[in-house]
Amino acid sequence: MTITKENVEEFFYRYAMSFKDGLEGSLDMEALRSLYSSHFIAAGPQGVMTGDNDHAFGEKVSKGYEQYRQIGTKAMTVTAVEVHPIDQTHCLAHVGWNSEFEKDGRRIDVPFTNAYLLEQNHGKLKVFGWITGDEVQVLKDKGLM
Repeated sequence: MTITKENVEEFFYRYAMSFKDGLEGSLDMEALRSLYSSHFIAAGPQGVMTGDNDHAFGEKVSKGYEQYRQIGTKAMTVTAVEVHPIDQTHCLAHVGWNSEFEKDGRRIDVPFTNAYLLEQNHGKLKVFGWITGDEVQVLKDKGLM
């Protein structure tokens, strides 16, 4: 079955809901882990890494949500999804996000776009890779870190 834009939009709606749950401290770790392939790659300003969708990954994600809460993250919403098919079971998705923060009683919005590599495995989409910009520098520039 070919991956459609609607499939990818629905996937990232679930992804955003999982992020919301993580921020609220009610993350369903199995639901989150179901969004990722058993192995994945990630690339950003620090370089390229590989990882496994295992217990250690879940712990790292939980710590990440705690850091997001500490710097005042209130919400993360999808603003745009652009899909580029690779073949019938793989695609590249550029996903626009808006992250909402609260600091010193004021709201700070930080828009950004990430690129995700998705695979369709047994009819379900999963992230097997992502490419991000320099999130830490952007947060420092906005006075959030």
